[in-house]
Order: sequence, then structure tokens, then C-alpha cells
Amino acid sequence: MLQSIVSYELHGLLYLMSAILIHLVLAPIFIYKEPQRKFLFALILMALIFLYWRYEDVDPLVYSLHLFPICLIAAILFAGFIPACMTWLIFNLGCLMILNYYWQPALFGSTALLAIGYLLRNKAYAQHLKSKLFYATGLLIIYELLYASLSSYIRFQFTLYVVYTLIFTIVSLWIITFLLFYVKKHEVHKQRLIALEKDRMLGQLAATISHEIRNPLTSTRGFIQLLNQKELTYYDQKRYIELALSGVDQANTIINDYLNYAKPSSGLHEQLDIKEEIEAMLRFIMPFATDHQVVINIQHENEDPLFILGESKKLRQCLINLIKNAIESMPDGGIITLTTCKLPNAVQVSITDTGVGMSKTQLNSLGMPFYTTKEHGTGLGLVVVMSIIQMMNGTISFSSHLNQGTQCSILFKQH
Repeated sequence: MLQSIVSYELHGLLYLMSAILIHLVLAPIFIYKEPQRKFLFALILMALIFLYWRYEDVDPLVYSLHLFPICLIAAILFAGFIPACMTWLIFNLGCLMILNYYWQPALFGSTALLAIGYLLRNKAYAQHLKSKLFYATGLLIIYELLYASLSSYIRFQFTLYVVYTLIFTIVSLWIITFLLFYVKKHEVHKQRLIALEKDRMLGQLAATISHEIRNPLTSTRGFIQLLNQKELTYYDQKRYIELALSGVDQANTIINDYLNYAKPSSGLHEQLDIKEEIEAMLRFIMPFATDHQVVINIQHENEDPLFILGESKKLRQCLINLIKNAIESMPDGGIITLTTCKLPNAVQVSITDTGVGMSKTQLNSLGMPFYTTKEHGTGLGLVVVMSIIQMMNGTISFSSHLNQGTQCSILFKQH
């Protein structure tokens, strides 16, 4: 008898612990979606309960005295009132389908538990571990007493089997409460760390932007002051004006890059043929490549059009930026090979150069705001490219070795 009780309750406990583990894994995906995250645990719990009904040998007594109250109490104390209502509904449906004549006390006890949970929804949700354990135990006792109050109606007797079930139910409830408490605590700490990281990044970004803009503005101010000199040749005057304007243009470029980084795309999606976009982009970048003695080879592995969803202007901006970076990595000239191919449910674009390459440290730092390997770069161009590609349901990756060139691979998923 004891062995069967332990077996039934361990099975239910393992399903609950699996729900907690899955919630712990999936919660970071919804870290910025608080309403969806509140329902996550209840949805995972429901999915596992369906599996429990389908594949486990369900003992009606263990289901109604052990699994049902523990899941409902966990939802009340850690997920909130609406997820608790969802749990209450699905479990009572299970009672009607599985428990047969046991469904009346389960419905009565769980409804009372839900009402108490509504009254305690603010107080019980923000408590310490000891208080959580106290509330959980109290709610379980209330449920079991209400369940027992209908024992005469359903001709239910408190045998030794029931006593063992109740003892293991209390132990299981404490284990689940302990685990859920620290899972929620982990989530809170993660949110605080993200908030602190946001503040740190904003401060670092503001300091870097001010530093980057101050340099060209300082040089511009210096050249404008030089223009006040009385004995100044026409050649010097023209040169100082050009240098001052270049400083203003540099500051303007930094601001534009930052704005593109902050708002990378309008979200417009249209069907684009990647081959046509590459041909259109080449008309703009080819003179720049010729000036730097760089040859661009195009290789299409498929003759058919390669369609993706995106924004033409932004896509060309990305390709021009990447090709320009590749050209600038070859100061003595070289070859850029641009390859397209069709993969299952995706289109791949590869850009390979024969430039100076990058070290492992440089490669790992790509995509960080204001990190650049170029002498006069801002470091925001590649960040903008990554943001745009991500908005177009794509991914970008780099592989490189010093003095062996760099390969950039872009993968656009197709629906």
C-alpha cells in the first residue's frame, strides 16, 4: 500500500517539477512580456496535466487529494489569480472525466480555495519563504477539510491509505513551494540585473557619444578660429573650411548612425528578390571598389529567384555597409566573393574577402556599440546592420583569421 502511494505521488510530483524546470528555461524568453509570463506556468502545467491524463495510471484519490490542491495552491501563490482560475478549470474538467464520483468534493474544496486565493492575492503573492510555506499549508488544510466535509455524501472513509496520502501531500507541497519560491526569486534578480545593465549601457552610450561628437566639434572650432587670422592665404582659408566641414559631417554621421541603431527599421515587409537587390547595390558600391583596386565576384548557386521578406532600402544599406567594410579591410586591393544559395526554408548570402582578417578577440567584440577596428569608424554601422537583419527575420555570423580574410554569412528564414 505504501509503495503504491509513493509511486503515484512521485509521478505527480515529477510532473510538477518538470513544469517548474520548463518554466525556468522558457521564462527568459518572456522577460520583457510580463502579461504573457504570468500565464506561462499555468499553460505549462496544463500541457503536462494532459500528458498525465494520457499516459499515467491515474489514482482518483491521489489526483483529488494530492495533485489537484498542490497545483492550485502553487498557481495561487506564485502565478496569480487568473492563472489560478485557469488551473482550477482544467483540473475540475479532469475531475469530471477521471474521478467519476469524487468530483463533487474536489469542486467544492477548489472553489473555496480559489475564493480565498482571490482575497489573499496581494498579501500572499509578496511574502517570504516562511510565509509562503505557512499560507500553502493553511490552504491545503482548508482544502482537505472541505473535501472531508463531503465524505459522508460520497461514502468516503479515511483509511490508512488516505492518511499516508495526506502526509506525502504536505511534504510534496513544501517541496514545490520551496522550488517555486527560488525560481521566482531568480527571475526577480534577473530582472534587476537587466535593469542595472540597461542603466550602465545607457550611461556608457551617452558618455561615448558625447566623446565621439566632441572630437570633431573641437577640431571644427579650432579651424574656425584659424579663419580669423588676418594674414591667411586663399589656399589655407579653403583648406580650413573643408576641414571644419568634414568635422561637422563626421559628427552628423555619428548622430545618424546612432539614430539608425535606436530605430533600425520601420517594420515594412515586402517580397524582395535577393539577386535583384545585390545587382542594385553593386551599382553604388562598384566605383568605391574600383578606386581601392578590389574585384567583386558574384556567384549564384541557383538560377531561380531567391525571395525574402524585408525592406529594400534597409537591405541595400546592410549590403553596402558590409561590402564597404570588406573593401576597407584590403588596403592593397583584393577579391570579394559574394555568394547566394537556397537552403531548406532559408536563403543564404555569403561575403568573403581576402583582407587582413581579425583576431578571435576582435571577432567576439563585433556588434558592440562603438567598437570598431577602423581608425575613423564609429562602431555603430555593424550594430545597425545586425539590428536590420534581425528585424528581417535573419541572422548574421562572421568567421575570420588574421591575414586570411573574413567571411560574413547572412541567413534569411523563409516562411
